[in-house]
Amino acid sequence: MRKLLALAFACCFVASFAFAAESSMTGWVSDEKCAAHAGPGKEECAKKCIESGSPMVFVNDKDKKILKVDNPDALKDHIGHHVNVKGSVNNGTVHVDAVEMASK
Repeated sequence: MRKLLALAFACCFVASFAFAAESSMTGWVSDEKCAAHAGPGKEECAKKCIESGSPMVFVNDKDKKILKVDNPDALKDHIGHHVNVKGSVNNGTVHVDAVEMASK
C-alpha cells in the first residue's frame, strides 16, 4: 500500500511540474556575457557578443532571471529586443515556441 501511495504521489508531482514549466514571459534577448546589462540600447553589443560565441540568453523582466536559450534560432532575429516569448522552462533553460515584439 505504501508503495502505491508513493507512486501516486510521484506521478502527481511530476505532472504538476510539467504544467508549471510552460511559460509566457516578457524580457530581453541578450548574450550570457552582457545579460546583467540587457535593455534598451544594448542591441549592437549583444549581437557582437553572440557572433563572437557568447551563448544567447533571455532575461525575464519579472524577476531578472537569466535563462539559457536551447533553440537560439527561434530568437536570432530578436537579439537585443524586448519580446514576449511562449515556451517551456526546464533547469534554467528556455525552449522558445513563439516570440513577438513586446509593446512599448
